[in-house]
Amino acid sequence: MHYPIGMAHGIEITNMQARMAYADHSIPWHKLGTPVKGLQTIPDMLRAAHADFDVVTAGVAVVDAEGNFVLNPDGTPIIVKDSRATIRVNGDGTFNALSTVGTRYVVQQNREVLERALAVVGASKGDALVDTCGVLDEGREFFATLDLGAVYVDPNGINDRIDRYIVVRNGHDGKTPITFANTPIRAVCKNTVFTAIQDASMKVTARHTKNADFIVNDAQEVLRLSKSWSHLFTQTAEKMMQIPIDRSSAKFDHIVNTLFTQAKTESKTQRKNRELILEAMKVLYPKKTNAGGVGQNGWAMYNTIAEYLDHYREATKDERAIASMNTYSWVNKKKTAAQELILSMT
Repeated sequence: MHYPIGMAHGIEITNMQARMAYADHSIPWHKLGTPVKGLQTIPDMLRAAHADFDVVTAGVAVVDAEGNFVLNPDGTPIIVKDSRATIRVNGDGTFNALSTVGTRYVVQQNREVLERALAVVGASKGDALVDTCGVLDEGREFFATLDLGAVYVDPNGINDRIDRYIVVRNGHDGKTPITFANTPIRAVCKNTVFTAIQDASMKVTARHTKNADFIVNDAQEVLRLSKSWSHLFTQTAEKMMQIPIDRSSAKFDHIVNTLFTQAKTESKTQRKNRELILEAMKVLYPKKTNAGGVGQNGWAMYNTIAEYLDHYREATKDERAIASMNTYSWVNKKKTAAQELILSMT
C-alpha cells in the first residue's frame, strides 16, 4: 500500500512504514522513519530505511488503455525504440516501475552512490558516518547525509557547535543527477534535501552515465573548499558575538521592532502582534541555546530570532518546518535581514 507523496516530507510510505532511517541522536521534524543506534554503516542504514533495493532497466512496450500489449501482425509486442524503463526490484520478488529513461542511462544503485560519498571523505565502508537516508517519490529518488563532524564558534571557550554534512542525492527517474553537497543542514526529507543542495556553497553533480565515477575527484576538491566556508562562517558568528546586546536594552527592542514592523502605519492589531513577538523574544533570549549559553550578544540575538521563527511563531508545526527549509521563504529572508542588522551594529 502506497500513500500519497504530496505531504511536505515526500518520503515513501509502504505498508504503514516510512522508508527512512536516522541516527537516533536527533529525531526528524516529521518523526518518521526508523532510528538506528550505534552502527550507522551503509548496510545498516539502507536496510533500516528499506532502501537496499536494486534498480534495473528494461525495454518499453506499447500497451492500450486497458493495459494490454499492442501487437504487431506477427504477434510480437511493439517496442519503443531509444527508451527504457527503470524498475525497482523489491525484496519480496515484486517490482515497481519507476520511470522511463534514455538508452545511455546507467543505473547507479543507492549503495554505490553512498560508497562513492565515503570515498570522498576518505572513509572505509565500515565507518559509521551515515546520519540519515531515505526514499522519496515512490522510489524515484534516494537521499542520505554523511556526518562530517562539527565546527565550533569559540572566541571565549563557548564551544557553540555547528554541524557539517555531505548531502547525497541519487535519482532513478532519468532527471535527478547524482549530487554531493556540503552543507550544515541535516537532510531528513524532500524539502531539506532541496534546501541543503540549494544552499550548499559547494556541490558537484554527475549524470547517470558510465563516466559517473569522475564525481569522486571533483567532490574531494569541493570537500577541501568547504573548510574555507567553515572558517568564514565561524568568523561571521564570532563577529556577532563581539556585539553586546542586553535583553533590557533599547538595542534589543530596536532589532525586534525593525524586523517585525509590518507597515509604516500600524493598526492596533499589528502593534499588538509586534509587542507579543517582542515579549516572546525576551522569554527565549535567556535560554541555554541562546544567551544562557553564549552570553548576551549578537550571536545569541540571531539564534533567538531563528528559534522564534522556526519553532514559536503562529503557524502549524508543518508550516513552520516547510518555511524554515525553503531557501526563498520570508522566514529565511527574515533571518538574513537579522544577521545584516546585527552586524551593522559593530
